Amino acid sequence: MQQQPQRVSGRAVGAVMFIAALAVTVAWIVIRMFVTTQPVEDAPDAAAASASAPAMAPRAITTPFDHVVVLSIDGLRADAVEDAVRRGRPGFAALLKGPHTLEARTDPDITVTLPNHTGMVTGRLFKGPQGHNWLPNDLPPTIAEGGTLHAAHGSYVPSMWDVAHDHGLLTGMIASKDKFILYDNSYREEQGAPDAIAPDHGRAKLDIVELAFRGEGVERKAEAALDRAAIDGRRSLWFLHFADTDLAGHGTTWDMTPGSAYLACVDRMDALVDRLVRHIEGSPSLRGRTAIVMTADHGGGAPPLSHTVAESPLNFRIPFVVWTGDGAAADLYDLSPMRARPAASERMTATGGSPIRNADAGNCALWLLGLPSIPTSTVGAEQDLLAGWSRPAR
Repeated sequence: MQQQPQRVSGRAVGAVMFIAALAVTVAWIVIRMFVTTQPVEDAPDAAAASASAPAMAPRAITTPFDHVVVLSIDGLRADAVEDAVRRGRPGFAALLKGPHTLEARTDPDITVTLPNHTGMVTGRLFKGPQGHNWLPNDLPPTIAEGGTLHAAHGSYVPSMWDVAHDHGLLTGMIASKDKFILYDNSYREEQGAPDAIAPDHGRAKLDIVELAFRGEGVERKAEAALDRAAIDGRRSLWFLHFADTDLAGHGTTWDMTPGSAYLACVDRMDALVDRLVRHIEGSPSLRGRTAIVMTADHGGGAPPLSHTVAESPLNFRIPFVVWTGDGAAADLYDLSPMRARPAASERMTATGGSPIRNADAGNCALWLLGLPSIPTSTVGAEQDLLAGWSRPAR
């Protein structure tokens, strides 16, 4: 006789989620108090790699944005975005009313979370002398034990936050995995490079670091942060991270059949994107002044409960979207003639040309703000995305 499935009340589920959220919040506080406060020496070569010296002169945007949000939706497959738009979901449909591609790529050698997010914020791939070289994908060790990007690389690794901070912008990260403390470790006052651009804003490159248990919490904090920056008259650069789709994939597989838990989670993320876009468009101080760069660290499904097979299109094929609020949809490859479009099955292009990668996010965001590229970066350092796009004057 078949056993009947147990049913759990909504109140019980809510209680479990509340306890889990509370536990994660307490863990984050403890991590910040212990992991990041160990006595350490300055990062290697920090002074030599100050963000005041860009790799090259940037291509100017006619009218820079005041605020840019780099949004990473962890484990979001490109075909899941396509499916959501086809089903009439409003959030991703709104984002795709800007320059976009569903044929962007992860790091060519690794399709896991921290190495790919590190690429986004540093403009570097994982491997090689110019790579960021951060491989671990769990909670980093203490700073004293080498838990910074600089220790892994052997010298200072500048980030998009370095450039924005040193030019006087407010910077922040709102994440939903505690291992993102890696970036707080790496860009705190003691580890950040000196600011050589007057006036001196200090060495801490991240002004605000917060954790939220679910995407809903990240989105609410992002609305508040953008509003506060606008009220204070500060231009700003934000990094947001929604972990939910990755957790759903690991828990139930990256199942693309209708009604699956993964697609239900994709719809939740779509609703959060829609909420964020509506908030921006409904605010006179943010509308027309704010852009979103949305991508993913990896897809998922190879193997079924993970994303570790770097050669699988299920894992390396991701979206890259630039939303500017102008409502003009365009193919990002058509607007970026220096890039080579890969076939859906290609991890790297047959011609050897560079595809658009998630590691382009940082330098793309800086260009939208009218700022130079990340020093020593190798992906998007020419700020060549959107070369065929021009922003109407406001």
